[in-house]
Amino acid sequence: MIVILAIMIFLSLFQLLQSQEISSCDSSFACVDTTMLSSGDISSPVEVDTSNKITIGKILLGASALIGLPLTTGFVVLSLFPPSFVVMERNGNYSSGIAFETAIGYGDSVRFRFSKKRLIFQYSYLGKYGSRIAIAVTQDVLLKKIGRAGIFGVGFSIGTFGWTNFNSVNTAGIEISAWFGNAMNVPYIFLFPQHHLFVKFRKGFELSSGVKINEINIGFSSSITF
Repeated sequence: MIVILAIMIFLSLFQLLQSQEISSCDSSFACVDTTMLSSGDISSPVEVDTSNKITIGKILLGASALIGLPLTTGFVVLSLFPPSFVVMERNGNYSSGIAFETAIGYGDSVRFRFSKKRLIFQYSYLGKYGSRIAIAVTQDVLLKKIGRAGIFGVGFSIGTFGWTNFNSVNTAGIEISAWFGNAMNVPYIFLFPQHHLFVKFRKGFELSSGVKINEINIGFSSSITF
């Protein structure tokens, strides 16, 4: 993100330098050659081309917008729905996949706050089980604040979860995780939500058959914490 902003600033400055040649001219009128004014000859004004002429600066700015806007949008989406890796064990058979997790949290009234409770929403895709949706409610415990103004911290969470693949598997159980993360409201766009880098363990059972299911989940989670 910093690199993209630097490129866009550079290209903006380049375009500004390009425009200095006509900075003394009104865009709706002709520009008078100042060298002719100094010699007393004002009978031959020099007109400036005010048409939408394509310049190198315009091409580069257009290219930066074409590349930068999708990248920035993608980074914002990943900031709100960051990825994680999931491995599930059922009857000695393992299935792995990718998950995206976000949450709504409740914390203190301080500016840089950590959640005390979270309602977590997770989408994942697990091999033969396909897509699944999981919802969890956790109690978060902040063990220690780290860094200037305490904007980072370490802690753990414990709670209950349930998930379904909308087909044949519906599971419920308990989960516990250890995490390192940033507080809510850190004044950087990709750190503005609260984030957790976590290692999560889930232990549950299928509601229909009672078969035990174990999971490990490693990755990132975000939370809008009030």
